[in-house]
Amino acid sequence: MAVREKVKALLLEHRERRPLMRGTDYYKLLYQGVFGVGHIMGGNAWGWLTREAESLDLDAHPDEPLIEGVSADGSMVRVNLRPYVREGRPLDVLFEAMKATALVEGTPENFIEAWDIFLGLVEEGLIEVDPVELADLVEELRGEGVSPHHHSAEYREAYSPAYRVIRCETLRLA
Repeated sequence: MAVREKVKALLLEHRERRPLMRGTDYYKLLYQGVFGVGHIMGGNAWGWLTREAESLDLDAHPDEPLIEGVSADGSMVRVNLRPYVREGRPLDVLFEAMKATALVEGTPENFIEAWDIFLGLVEEGLIEVDPVELADLVEELRGEGVSPHHHSAEYREAYSPAYRVIRCETLRLA
């Protein structure tokens, strides 16, 4: 399957699962698929992970999958914390996978390739986003380059995202 079709399938799958996604949420998805988790792996990453895991409402979002792809090639995934913790899986194992993933560096060129495919899908009417928000994102990319983003307020309110991004090969979930 061609890169365009893989990126299209990824974006449409996430849109189906979370229809309130906004432009910045698509941006974040594509960013994570290329760059992974390195931007959050500062000195307090372990503390942040454990506090978040302890504060989760494990009954919320019961249909949330344990794993979701975030890259077109399937190499990068989100591990959703609610099902991970519900299943009694160890946080230290997830954290080791995060550290290993942080060593892999994506390229701005790979992000821009996926972003351009996203823009094409918007132009085709396959994905709807606020045109003002999209113009702001495009302008930001031109001026500042590729950088991490937060989820939109709408996304956070509707879906309460709690996950970590890892390279699929760094964590065994059997």
